[in-house]
Amino acid sequence: MITEVLKNIAYLYYPKNICPWTQKEQYLETVEYKRLEALINLFDSDDNQKIRNSIKEEFDKDLVLKDFQDFSRLDWQDRCYTFSLSIVEGGELCSITVHLSILVPYYVIYTIIHKNQMIIQKSRIEELEKENVDPRKMKDLVLEIENVVEKKLLYSKFPKSILNNKFEDISFQDSYLGEFNMFNAFFNNQAIYQNENDN
Repeated sequence: MITEVLKNIAYLYYPKNICPWTQKEQYLETVEYKRLEALINLFDSDDNQKIRNSIKEEFDKDLVLKDFQDFSRLDWQDRCYTFSLSIVEGGELCSITVHLSILVPYYVIYTIIHKNQMIIQKSRIEELEKENVDPRKMKDLVLEIENVVEKKLLYSKFPKSILNNKFEDISFQDSYLGEFNMFNAFFNNQAIYQNENDN
């Protein structure tokens, strides 16, 4: 049921059977694309910066979550607000990313453990871990983020089971018809990889 509802919503913003690569001019003239572009521009406006600020204010109430950074790229036509937090756990640099859709009241959270990364020296990671006074682990922080997003921001978790379901007849930007999935339709064009223990 929810899959069909979400598909029908997606069809409001992406024209059917027109490839943005091979039929770009035709694509840009469609009602669906113009509707999507207008909505993205609305959410990317100065007036709507207040929304992102209010989201950040909710995270600022927490000792660790206050370090969330706003990586939203609506100027690249992302269909979501994106917030990311870096933490150190078990001697590894980790990140927690939250995507809040502007098309539907759904969110996605995913975590990454950056194994063998070269950006931060191992000694600095060890220092950061020693300096951390918050006992919560990544799983606990994810639960706290979900609590804020669901209870304060009133978003629901996007069904994980359909995140990678592909559309055969719609696409956007740099993806061909048949490659575009639910995550792309409602969030952005990145590929999303879930850790096995992600919710």
